Amino acid sequence: MRVSAGKWTKHKLMLEDEKLAAFLPDTQYLDRTSLSIMLDKYNQIMVKPCHGFQGRGIIQISSLSDESFELHIERRKSYMSKKENIYDYLKENYFPRKRQRYIVQQRIPLATINNNQFDVRVMVQRKKDSLEWVVTGKLARVAANNFVVTNVAKTVLSVEDAIDNSLINNDKMKDIVADLEEVSLLIAKKLANSYTQKRVYGIDLGIDLDGKVWIIEANLRPAVSMFKLLNDGSYETIKSYKKG
Repeated sequence: MRVSAGKWTKHKLMLEDEKLAAFLPDTQYLDRTSLSIMLDKYNQIMVKPCHGFQGRGIIQISSLSDESFELHIERRKSYMSKKENIYDYLKENYFPRKRQRYIVQQRIPLATINNNQFDVRVMVQRKKDSLEWVVTGKLARVAANNFVVTNVAKTVLSVEDAIDNSLINNDKMKDIVADLEEVSLLIAKKLANSYTQKRVYGIDLGIDLDGKVWIIEANLRPAVSMFKLLNDGSYETIKSYKKG
């Protein structure tokens, strides 16, 4: 039976693994009740389409000190005074008319570079006739000014340079890089049980100021062109694995 490639399905699959569960943000299927609960629980949450791509349709909702709420999508911001009205407002203004499903997620407090948050893309692949998963590339994406997602990136850096340019303790760098690779390989091995034909995953991970690694998403059809910008040979490695 075909397994859905949506964010909610992949989250539930990863949650089954005790090790991976420790790296997952609190995530719920979006409905009126779950949105209210998550807004009460966290100062900031993210609403994401289950089948979105390239960061499209992602909305950040922040609780403000005057008990109002800020809704931030791409560069646009709007404000609401009543929590009870947010779900209907989203449904009317942002959700497409077709039956798209959404999740609501605790916002990961991503580390920043010059006040712009960054995340990490790790490529994990296997050869056609092999079950061995290998990390073939990783990079950091710095979000463009005033964007809440890094898919609109203004800079691509090596992970080490990103950590070095942030306020994360540099002494933790080796451990953080090891965690990024270990978590990515665990995700590939776990999801391989459900997506048996897949040979490539693009794992999006966050790092907070304390150096903790968070799972953002596992992409089944990851774009790879951004790796050209690193000039570290990873793009060529990724392409060679894709061939077989």
